[in-house]
Amino acid sequence: MFDSSTNAPKTNCLILGAGRSGTSLTALLLERAGYHVYTNSYPPDEGNPLGYFEDLDVIRTNEAILAPVYRNRWPRMSRTFKRKPNIVGTGAWLLDLDYRRLKDISLKRDHADRFKAFFARTPFAYKDPRFSFTLHAIAPLIPQSTVYICVFRDPLEVTNSTIKQALRSGLVVDKDYCLDVWEAHYRCLLEHRRNIGGQWLFVSYEAFLNGGGASRLEEFLDISLEGAAIKKELNRSKGGGELPKRISILLQELRELETAPVGVDALNRA
Repeated sequence: MFDSSTNAPKTNCLILGAGRSGTSLTALLLERAGYHVYTNSYPPDEGNPLGYFEDLDVIRTNEAILAPVYRNRWPRMSRTFKRKPNIVGTGAWLLDLDYRRLKDISLKRDHADRFKAFFARTPFAYKDPRFSFTLHAIAPLIPQSTVYICVFRDPLEVTNSTIKQALRSGLVVDKDYCLDVWEAHYRCLLEHRRNIGGQWLFVSYEAFLNGGGASRLEEFLDISLEGAAIKKELNRSKGGGELPKRISILLQELRELETAPVGVDALNRA
């Protein structure tokens, strides 16, 4: 039987990446390894049969931080004029935010107070796709003993899965828009990495399925993971087709970062 007490977590984690990219699987593995992942979360459903592993209060706080960039009158009018989907509720994970707009995102005092409380629950491993857009704003509050796990997946597989997941919420999105969303998440995350620094691990969903991803994550965090939790049969969305050149180049950059030796971040060497 798996026993997480033999190698207890030593650092805090933030699990980053676009929705439908394997972040829920990563959070599941870390929860079973002894991390605090959520207090209350969405129940399992057709979209995520094993669960979402997102803290609802973290989601609500990130949504409140992002509201001015997409919910207020002028952003809504701009999106309508550009014929972009009308995102409502907790839909900020579907934003196609330009990384150059990250400077427009800031915290109010109550947002900061909430994140201070979240980060007091250690060791934590919070997962929320919205961190792609809020990470720089909350960075001053993140404990120094926190590392960053960036999970990515084939963009066409993510696109197909995103279309299905959005439709479950009554939102119709097309392939081109979903590719823009994928691109926005990872361009913003690479910008955060440049500005925030720290220790980052890039790992693909495909690597988790073939076993190498879990091994890299174990080495990075110096913990043991329950490999049996990885259910290959839940990989239901398939890719196929040609990627726009800009997406291919970005995907290649992520893959090159994934091949870096664990624990060595060339950008942040002393």
